[in-house]
Amino acid sequence: MANKLIFESAEILQDDGTSSVGVISQITVDGSEIAITPNSVMIEDNREIYESFTGRIVIRTLQTAFDGGGDILSNAHVVSAGSLTGKSEGYLKLNGKGDSPSLRSPLTYIQGHNDFSNGRREIVLVAQAEELNSSSAVTVS
Repeated sequence: MANKLIFESAEILQDDGTSSVGVISQITVDGSEIAITPNSVMIEDNREIYESFTGRIVIRTLQTAFDGGGDILSNAHVVSAGSLTGKSEGYLKLNGKGDSPSLRSPLTYIQGHNDFSNGRREIVLVAQAEELNSSSAVTVS
């Protein structure tokens, strides 16, 4: 039987995939989005095949700083000003609670911004990248 997806925190990982940049404990329950979208291409005889897969993880948090300190949107692994100058790629990971699995985005530039659409200030982080294999578009551990 599949485990229910319950996350206790989000985490940004450096490009090595293991070193933590920071943990965010207060992610909103209704603000997490996980998707793997197939990208198809037309081949002979009007048939389609999946050419690649786009993995996407979106989180929302009420926190403006990581649990250990440091502003989320000013971090070197979060693009929030429309420029990649001084920015590094990383992974966005959702840490599963209990026996719920953890999910990790592909290596990408993590985008972040303030959002006020829910009547409060939230930080939104988006990690999205295209991969050839569906199992690497969003990794389950």
